[in-house]
Amino acid sequence: MLNEQQTLDLNAQLAAARVNKAESKAKLDRIQEVMTEEVPDAAVADSLRNEIINRLRSQYLEYDRRYALYASRYGPTHLAAVNLRTQMASLRKSMSDELARIAESYKSDFEIAKAREESLQETLSQLVSGTQVTSRDRLGLQELESKAKVYHSIHDNFLQRYMEMTQQQSFPMTEARVITGATPPGGSSSPQNFKVLMTTTILGLMAGFAAALLRESIDRVFRTTRQVEKLLRTNCLAVLPIVKSSNAVAANVAKAASNKPPAAQNEDAPRLLRREIPAMFRQVVNEPLSSFTEGFRAVKVAADISGAIKENKVIGITSSLPHEGKSTVACNLAQLIAHGGSKAILVDADLRNPTLTRKLMGDASAGLLEVLGGKVDLRRATYIDELTGLTVLPAVIESHLAHSSEILASEAFRRLIDSLRKSYDYVIVDLPPLAPVVDVRATSKILDSYVFVVEWGRTRLNVVQRQLGSAPEVFDRLLGVVLNKANIKVLDRYENYYGRSYYKKYYARYGYTQ
Repeated sequence: MLNEQQTLDLNAQLAAARVNKAESKAKLDRIQEVMTEEVPDAAVADSLRNEIINRLRSQYLEYDRRYALYASRYGPTHLAAVNLRTQMASLRKSMSDELARIAESYKSDFEIAKAREESLQETLSQLVSGTQVTSRDRLGLQELESKAKVYHSIHDNFLQRYMEMTQQQSFPMTEARVITGATPPGGSSSPQNFKVLMTTTILGLMAGFAAALLRESIDRVFRTTRQVEKLLRTNCLAVLPIVKSSNAVAANVAKAASNKPPAAQNEDAPRLLRREIPAMFRQVVNEPLSSFTEGFRAVKVAADISGAIKENKVIGITSSLPHEGKSTVACNLAQLIAHGGSKAILVDADLRNPTLTRKLMGDASAGLLEVLGGKVDLRRATYIDELTGLTVLPAVIESHLAHSSEILASEAFRRLIDSLRKSYDYVIVDLPPLAPVVDVRATSKILDSYVFVVEWGRTRLNVVQRQLGSAPEVFDRLLGVVLNKANIKVLDRYENYYGRSYYKKYYARYGYTQ
């Protein structure tokens, strides 16, 4: 066959290629051995059949003879002897260069012979594999042909017997025949309950999976810490649940604060926050063993760890949009720090919508703007929380400000923050949202870091990505993100770690609550 003939031809070519390779290898080895000698001998020079080497060797031998004559007659240091040695060295170098060129030629021939051998070997291997497949197919074909012959023989015998029996019959045969007897059915033929149940189950699962994918594609909001870390490329510091403050606890705390003897005050001393603070702004004090408070401890620990690398005393709290709870986060973080014994001040720097000032110090007559303008001393503009010792600097806004960003980027605001940095352990600054105004970006060279508040299940992914992407100076100083107002029962479907059952299982005996 054609494959067998090609195999024989390739075997002959492969044998010739191997012989050629062996000859090339022998020549290469021999020339490399000659190159180690100082002067090739006559046999080697003749075998190479190189006129240049023969001429150089003859000239070298002539110089060597003359050098021996001059050295014996005039001494080896004679000028003529020295010149002959120099010329002999030059001839040796020329012969070495020529031998190297020949060696490279032999090496190239060897590589070509080797490549040809490998190519032929690979082609032969492929041809042998194809021949084996063809042989196997031929064996299968022969087996099938043998079976076909047997089946044809059986069929012919059956037809012959059938014709003989038909001719021998004396009465006609009916067309109907009983092959097997009837048996009662084992069950109903329709409807097939099991098949219907399996079909509906599979269709239901497929519909549920499609509905889940559709809901996931539509629900483009933040719900898990993985989303924050993957999409925003920053840390998720805490997930703060929606809490309903206990009125009894808040009332007891307010009563305890009111029972304290009033401290002696003068005109220059900071005023006290005597009015009742909304429970939500003092949740970490009212319920210190809750998961809500534990989230703020995580934020403080992150700030302390970051402070070990670079100074991180001035922390700004901001968000993408209004009503995400940034003021509540800022107040509770400052309350937690002050209640822990550190000296902290809370600055309301939201000059467009000072929520903290309205909630905590609605009767304030002077604040941040008056201090920056030099109209009021800092001590007369601040308030002291009598329960925690937190200092609060309000922002009294009588009319809408058109240039609030220039105020926050001014040198006066920088000097104020520097003075607070020296006087307090922590300075918490409540900033306006990032999307509506540019005030936050104006503070990037003054504040140490930022905590970004995102409302869980409400703030859309693209809004936060766009705002942080358009403010790289804020993103570079970002301490992390806080997911606020999380529904714990719904959150358990995404991340069980933050579930209420986790705290109930491991910390209920220590007094932890949601």
